[in-house]
Amino acid sequence: SAGSWVDKDSEMCLWLDFDDVFNPRRANEDDPPPPPIPRRSWIEIDFQKDKVDTLVVHRYLSERLMRVNGHQLKPFTNPVSSDLLVPSPPGTGEKLLDWIGDNAAAIDAEAVDEKFHEAGMLQHDEHVAFAFKTGRDSLYLTNKRLFVIDVQGFTGKRKEYMSVPLDVIRSWSVESAGSFDRDMELRLWFKGHWNNKVKQDLRKGKADIFAIQSHIAHFIIGSADGTAALANAQAYEPSPPGAATKLLGFLNDAHMKDPVEVTSTLRSSPALLQDDESIEAAFKCGRDLFLISTKRIIVIDKKGITGKSVEYKSYPLMYNKAFSIKTEGHLEGSKAKVYTDDDDIE
Repeated sequence: SAGSWVDKDSEMCLWLDFDDVFNPRRANEDDPPPPPIPRRSWIEIDFQKDKVDTLVVHRYLSERLMRVNGHQLKPFTNPVSSDLLVPSPPGTGEKLLDWIGDNAAAIDAEAVDEKFHEAGMLQHDEHVAFAFKTGRDSLYLTNKRLFVIDVQGFTGKRKEYMSVPLDVIRSWSVESAGSFDRDMELRLWFKGHWNNKVKQDLRKGKADIFAIQSHIAHFIIGSADGTAALANAQAYEPSPPGAATKLLGFLNDAHMKDPVEVTSTLRSSPALLQDDESIEAAFKCGRDLFLISTKRIIVIDKKGITGKSVEYKSYPLMYNKAFSIKTEGHLEGSKAKVYTDDDDIE
């Protein structure tokens, strides 16, 4: 939506599955690299204030770009219902945000679901599962998308409504609060080539980060085949010293862990795995864990001096592109690298 004084335009932004990011050359070798230019990877269109109903645009794009019947896009030959194109009542967005309020806490998902449907923000078969308010901003997880409302500017008149369909999420992580950091964090990386990361702080004690990650996992990898690829995955035996299976080498204190024991732990403390998912290979790297399950790669990263802040990041196996293995040398251990749609894992 448009702002108060300086910015008189409302905007529509589209993230395209098209890598057209341009990296300009440096003018001189000693100069810092110029900032990249998104070109057609990210499109921004300005609308004149009060001339375009941005909520109608939101409803139209939701109908066209969100999946229907679980997997398929709405056929382009099928027109969008004219009911979705009826102008929104004046002040719809403002009334919705006034109702949400300014408290940094979880919000009643059922009440939000009712209000969002009244405002025409959701599809008829879409429902809110989680709702959180942090400062002026808010985040919602539905059965179809991640929905972020970002209140901007000094007056808060300018608002961004960002929708990320769940089926375009390529990796995600949840991070617990540390000793000195009161907030937990949710991060998601979606299919795109420009600013394709969403990060949201969640107040400690006000959100169940593992319930959130389970919700995301259900829609991203829930239908994936959880069949084991390693016939002997459940018959783990510790490798002898110096064996090639020490994945990350002795310098990193990296060694294999019992996948059965890790699977049992991650079913309850914390509840990270799905019912039909199990760990096939587990490696301890210093304080951290590198895990390969039947559905994803999980990196558990302990942070800070105390290690109380822990990040759990998931990379679905179906979105991993390639991998490489490097044998150990005289001064360093062996390494594994997995290439993903997001950052590579090493």
